[in-house]
Amino acid sequence: MQVNALLLLALSVPFLIILVGMIGFKWSALKAGGVALLVTLAGTPVIVGINLHQLTTDIFPGSLLEAAITSVSILWIIFGALCIYYVQLNSGAIASIQQRLARLHPNPKVSALFIAWFFSMFMEGAAGFGTSAALTAPFLVAAGYRPVMAVVLALWGHSLGVAFGAVGTPVITQALLVGESELLLAQAVLPYMLPTTLVLAIGLAWGCVRFGPVTKDAEPELAMRHIVTLGTLAAISFLLPAALMAYFLGPELPTLLGAVLGAVLFTLILQGVWKSVGPPEVPLAEEKNTNLSFTRAMAPYAILIGLVLITRLIPEVKATLQDLQWRLEWQRYQGAIQYLYHPGTLLLVSFFVGGLLQRQSFSALAKALREALVRVLTVLAALFIMLLLSRVLVHTGAIAQLGQLVAGIAGAWWPFWAAWFGVLGTFITGSATSSNILFSEFQRSAAIAGGHAPMPLLGAQTFGAAVGNMVCPHNIIASGATVNIHDREGEVMRYTLPMALVLTAIAGIVALN
Repeated sequence: MQVNALLLLALSVPFLIILVGMIGFKWSALKAGGVALLVTLAGTPVIVGINLHQLTTDIFPGSLLEAAITSVSILWIIFGALCIYYVQLNSGAIASIQQRLARLHPNPKVSALFIAWFFSMFMEGAAGFGTSAALTAPFLVAAGYRPVMAVVLALWGHSLGVAFGAVGTPVITQALLVGESELLLAQAVLPYMLPTTLVLAIGLAWGCVRFGPVTKDAEPELAMRHIVTLGTLAAISFLLPAALMAYFLGPELPTLLGAVLGAVLFTLILQGVWKSVGPPEVPLAEEKNTNLSFTRAMAPYAILIGLVLITRLIPEVKATLQDLQWRLEWQRYQGAIQYLYHPGTLLLVSFFVGGLLQRQSFSALAKALREALVRVLTVLAALFIMLLLSRVLVHTGAIAQLGQLVAGIAGAWWPFWAAWFGVLGTFITGSATSSNILFSEFQRSAAIAGGHAPMPLLGAQTFGAAVGNMVCPHNIIASGATVNIHDREGEVMRYTLPMALVLTAIAGIVALN
């Protein structure tokens, strides 16, 4: 037991370096990832029994290939999201949308909750793969939130929706791996969603109020009872339709349509009851002439929605686009980008077509492209280093060995730790889908070996993989890139890590019962 504990500690060193470095010493993601990578290359092969020749001629070159392709894939999404953001900002579209939201939700902090919760959930359900936080954070900055807190709120807001994000990709992938029904796996996630959605939504409402913009005009402060009311309403509005769709229809639509129906329900109820339970409304500020109607301001987002629905929900179109791939292979390593099916491509098409519908000039579109490219290049190194670290840990077998050690030490308490491995998987891979690929079969075998029912623990895996999105360095880097907080990723994790720990602990308690 003592030997296993020491081995567990040794294999955990790269993760401890990232956590302590980014949170404790306020290192940038590039510095923390670089130190963790050097330590991993020096120590992990010895621990897991990999010889130097295998590391240098097989594992490391293959990991470089996979990290490079994944970096391109993620940066493609960031670039597309930034292009939309800059054309929206420069054209006055964001101001137009904010004015419309102000009519629906006169308190700007309520509008921020609406954006951080329903808008980010919707984008997660539609496109996934980092799109939602990358689009939401700039919106919150434009609303007056500090960049660091805008990223925190965006990461909080979209995280639970990741379980059924990208039109159900994490659950669909898990079903293929473990040979179980997509519907049953979607239902298995719901027990963990019910209590945690309420906690997260109330926390998000508190964050929107606590860290909201300071306005020139006197603004009535939202009391804690109002914050709890808002958070509870936001949670129920999303969770009710999402849970029904997950239970009866499967994983494709809960986040996507749950956000749409929830937004409508939230707005209708709030407009009907807020005057009796909330503080006085904030008088609407004098509206600026943006020379852009609300319909045209929403054009890029509307086009993105249409493209996502067509490419994800029409089987013939989906299959055709998925077959078109840019693929690289080296020995047993391979990587591919489905260049027309990719969310980044859909974002760029939405940017160009939406900009033309807004009657933007080609010079205005070119300016947005240049601004986006400059911002993307600032995070290239940090993103690549983190991805390279994750691939080395996977291919050396360190992750598999770590999982076996924890399952053996945990014993009867294993259900409590199942969701934590989902978080770990996303932390090191940057994707809930990749986390499920990494650990789903392990979760199933560990459950059977320990005498536990596999389905609840597979649900815990998917839930933990979703929560892991708020602490994953890759996602923090990607979201931060859209609001220019280069080298301040540790500040974001100081807020997202405690929330992730609370939600995962709640899920662990649910799994034990």
